[in-house]
Amino acid sequence: MTVIIDCVAIGEEIMEEIVKETEELKAKGITPGIATLLVGDDFGSKMYRGQVEKFCEEAGFNYINETHPADTTEEEVIRIVQKLNDDPNVSGILPLRPFPEQISDSAVINSIDVKKDIDCFHPFNMGKLALGEETFPPATPAACIEILERYARNEEKMDPKDFFEGAEIVVVGHSNIVGKPCAYLSVNRNATVTVTHVFTSMKGNLEQHTKGADILIVAAGRPDLIGPEQVKEGAIVIDVGINRVKVLDEKGEPVLNEKGKPKTKTVGDVSFDAVKDMTKAISPVPKGVGSVTNRMLMKNALKACKMINGLL
Repeated sequence: MTVIIDCVAIGEEIMEEIVKETEELKAKGITPGIATLLVGDDFGSKMYRGQVEKFCEEAGFNYINETHPADTTEEEVIRIVQKLNDDPNVSGILPLRPFPEQISDSAVINSIDVKKDIDCFHPFNMGKLALGEETFPPATPAACIEILERYARNEEKMDPKDFFEGAEIVVVGHSNIVGKPCAYLSVNRNATVTVTHVFTSMKGNLEQHTKGADILIVAAGRPDLIGPEQVKEGAIVIDVGINRVKVLDEKGEPVLNEKGKPKTKTVGDVSFDAVKDMTKAISPVPKGVGSVTNRMLMKNALKACKMINGLL
């Protein structure tokens, strides 16, 4: 019988662990803290900023909100980052992108202290990740691995080390923020890893790779990209995709809301209903990987705090 992985419960369990560790640090006079850096008023970035603030409050972290007008210069932004680098109340710095066009992503990211780079934006930390060295893994890929490790322990009663070693893992998507780090984290656990992407699909070769996966991690940003024909019977599927699509009726026509506009819903990259019964386990969308992602960011900030204070 298929296990629908309860990512919400995993997220809550992680937060309980974070709160406990934070209380132990506070007893030593140390409080972790996250600073967000927002330039302009991008809606998605503001939403994410609000989530980070909420989680900091829940965990007992310091929270520093650096929000600045869209016409702020790159030089000013770098000065702000340097101020945060020197602030002992800040253990993690989170730049919220996109930045306005006058501000270079790389200039800002390269100015962040690598010990406070809690979402692995800096090339130094990404390089350490690729080499299998200790660093801060990006939050979403780390969430995928955390979900799989807890699934291994709780459902398969296996040591995660044995679960990953030699497993055929196929990652669909090769972005710098999800696909590639997922591959690094998996191969660092001695899995056999294949990375596929849109160009694999364009050549008609996607199925021949995904069909052999023991574990399939899908992060392509395309709704219904993966259906039954792309999944091996008994595979474990982690769906990272978050897509808004129109709700259709039985005739394939858009269903309208009370204002006469098409209703929408959130779906993943995997056709969940069509695939779930042939899998051993699958993560849902919504209430899936995203439920764990922000907690992994908090875990990184906690780790950074311990490193900065000489506790690791």
